[in-house]
Amino acid sequence: MSVQPIRAVVLSGHGTVFDSTGAVRAAEAALGGKAEALASLWQTKRFEYAWIATATGRKVELWEITGEALDHAMGALGFGHDRLLRARLMQGLLQAPPFPDAKPALGALAGNRARPVALLTNASAMMATATAKAGDVFALFDALLSAEPTGVFTPSPAVYQLAAARFSVPLPEIAYVSAHAWDVAGAALSGMRAIWLNRHGALPEFAWAPPAATISSLTELPALLDATHPAA
Repeated sequence: MSVQPIRAVVLSGHGTVFDSTGAVRAAEAALGGKAEALASLWQTKRFEYAWIATATGRKVELWEITGEALDHAMGALGFGHDRLLRARLMQGLLQAPPFPDAKPALGALAGNRARPVALLTNASAMMATATAKAGDVFALFDALLSAEPTGVFTPSPAVYQLAAARFSVPLPEIAYVSAHAWDVAGAALSGMRAIWLNRHGALPEFAWAPPAATISSLTELPALLDATHPAA
């Protein structure tokens, strides 16, 4: 990592702090063993539709994109137009549980008042607030930053700039943590100190925008930040 101090920490939402698959597992009995497949396809299509919206200039909230992606996933896996199941899954996503490593890490980070912590998400402010409160981590963040005001989604540079504006800190002095390699690449290209949360030992991608560091659990994050750059 650079010699510049890290003056703020930003984490992405679903896949990093919140377990979208865990939300789908809550409806496993109704999914007939297809919970993992549905969760995977739903997430993939949600990302794809958000990227397409950004590329084409379509102005749409992530909640609508989330519903469109779920409609595709349900149709592809044979669930048709089951409106009750759809409503249950959409509501479940708002209550996606934090990963087991999230709360301990956020608790440790929250104790350092000199280095604020934020959630940066493509979700609307409503979605982000609901999920953070349901997971009992809302109070551990100094800010919830939604891509909504920019009209685009990550990995657009405009979204990462929200963190710099919120904390009045240059992007190179902000650590950004994500479990998504494409998101890490976007943050790195924007100038942030990108940290890849590689929980499952995935192969590295995007060598043209590598992470500044890689961790396998969020519990490694506080020590990494303190050892590399003690807060000012």
